[in-house]
Amino acid sequence: MMKEWWTRPWLVALAAGGAILAAALLPPLWQAWRAPAAPVADAHGLPWQVEVLPGGATRVFGLTLGASPLAAASRRDDDLQVALVARGDEPGVLEAYVERFQAGFVEGRLVIAAAADEAQRRAWRARSTQRDAGGEGTWRHRLAPTDLAAARQALITGLTFIPAAQLDAATVAQRFGEPAERVRTGTRLEHWLYPELGLAVTIDADGREVLQYVAPAEFDARLRAPLRAAAD
Repeated sequence: MMKEWWTRPWLVALAAGGAILAAALLPPLWQAWRAPAAPVADAHGLPWQVEVLPGGATRVFGLTLGASPLAAASRRDDDLQVALVARGDEPGVLEAYVERFQAGFVEGRLVIAAAADEAQRRAWRARSTQRDAGGEGTWRHRLAPTDLAAARQALITGLTFIPAAQLDAATVAQRFGEPAERVRTGTRLEHWLYPELGLAVTIDADGREVLQYVAPAEFDARLRAPLRAAAD
């Protein structure tokens, strides 16, 4: 069975280079990341503003994992691209992305995972009439217009943010603090783990950094365990 996107964080990082904005935008965004944190009153929804809510849920970008619907991630109806990502005859996983997502004053690409039961996903896939190659032998099956309204109400379970500005370890430490654990996969990827925030930051020596957010209670299963397995 195909692994869900959050179980393959190092592969997301490798593919991230094709999803960023033009290089002309990078210098000002880089300075925004490195600048001292703006007061909350002046900037909201920034990648490092992860709020832990009563009960253990987290909110980032104004989205509460496990409670906010997919529709809450889009500013316009046409900027949220929704599809089922599947291999072979699998029902697939429900995924959406916003190509140009504004996280406060930081811009990047946002990939979103959402929950839908298997029967519903199979029905959506059966009605899909268009698909695009998704890499690693997967396909993105676009949902039929009649199914989009229901899919947009599916609850968000995970977020992957690929900032347009390239980061470095010093900037990540400045914004998020020292990680609880570091895991290296391959020769160029280092993953900084923040379990209390449900966050893993992938630092790529040669490519784009990737920030992945899940509910803290699911951090071990969805992020830490797959990364440790890849490091073995």
